[in-house]
Amino acid sequence: MEQKECNLCGSTANYSCDYNIDSVFLQCPVCGRYELIGAHIQDINYNHLASYLAYHAFINKSHYGAEYRYNTFLNKEICDSYNKEFNEGNNTHGRPVHIDNDIIENWYPKTLSARIDMILLYINNHTKHIGQFVNFSMELIQSVFFIDRYDDNTDKNMRSEDDRYDEIEYIIQYMEKCEYILKSSGPSDADFYDIKLLPEGYRRVDELQKYSSYGKNALVAMAFRDETIPLREAIRKGISEAGYNAIFIDEVQHNEFITPELLKYIRDSKFVVVDLTHKNNGAYFEEGYAMGLGKPVIQLCQKGVDLHFDIAQKNTIIWETEENIPQRLLNRIKATIE
Repeated sequence: MEQKECNLCGSTANYSCDYNIDSVFLQCPVCGRYELIGAHIQDINYNHLASYLAYHAFINKSHYGAEYRYNTFLNKEICDSYNKEFNEGNNTHGRPVHIDNDIIENWYPKTLSARIDMILLYINNHTKHIGQFVNFSMELIQSVFFIDRYDDNTDKNMRSEDDRYDEIEYIIQYMEKCEYILKSSGPSDADFYDIKLLPEGYRRVDELQKYSSYGKNALVAMAFRDETIPLREAIRKGISEAGYNAIFIDEVQHNEFITPELLKYIRDSKFVVVDLTHKNNGAYFEEGYAMGLGKPVIQLCQKGVDLHFDIAQKNTIIWETEENIPQRLLNRIKATIE
């Protein structure tokens, strides 16, 4: 791989090109591993994409074992095909994780308070021990703090460095006034920030993790097989039409057992959708974990399937065909989540 400036954050990144599909693949210390496909990114907001990738970056290969994941604008069908090849032992492409404009915009916070909450959660997730400082490079803090680098939302018309610096300082001062964080006042490189959570910041993080969640994610637990693809897409459609982003477990972890990463996705979801048609033990576990956190859980099951007695009395969307699911799921989300 050659080196160049990251298209989004400006960090020095490794990159390679595939001119056959007009794509560039980058390994960036801030944005992680990602692929830009020329035909799929014309309407993408580069400011929002930079923040999305910083929060969802696949950086450390060893952390994921042999599962070499990357974010990509390849369409969902190609991603599914590559993941299937990976499961069969062909790791040529790694594990692509599909993203698109709807996913990015549904996730992106629309208010200052929502941004602050996400920043606090990010700092907490990157703090190894309570009370430690987290080091932010100038490139990283702009993405994590949702600082627009460009005035026109593309990669043109860069805002001045002073304007971006002032916006960072404004957010830091706001969080300091709330007693959420402390910025180090000691000697530091001008291009880096050292920030740590204060007790009030940890209190806010605890509140967010227990009672609510940031963004618009809804985790889906179900059996993932070739024959359940229509079910998966029906659930995805219902969640998407309600304005949320469906997160499927097999797209974010693949280890055959419950990982801390998976539990984090459940904690960070606004609500959880569980289909119990195939009596998948993992889905039962994930539902129980979500309920223990106080997360809203929407339960689905195909007509004629007997549910476990512990949850048989729970209000369940009973479906006969996959075509029944999107509208009924949309109605349930509107009635119980919003």
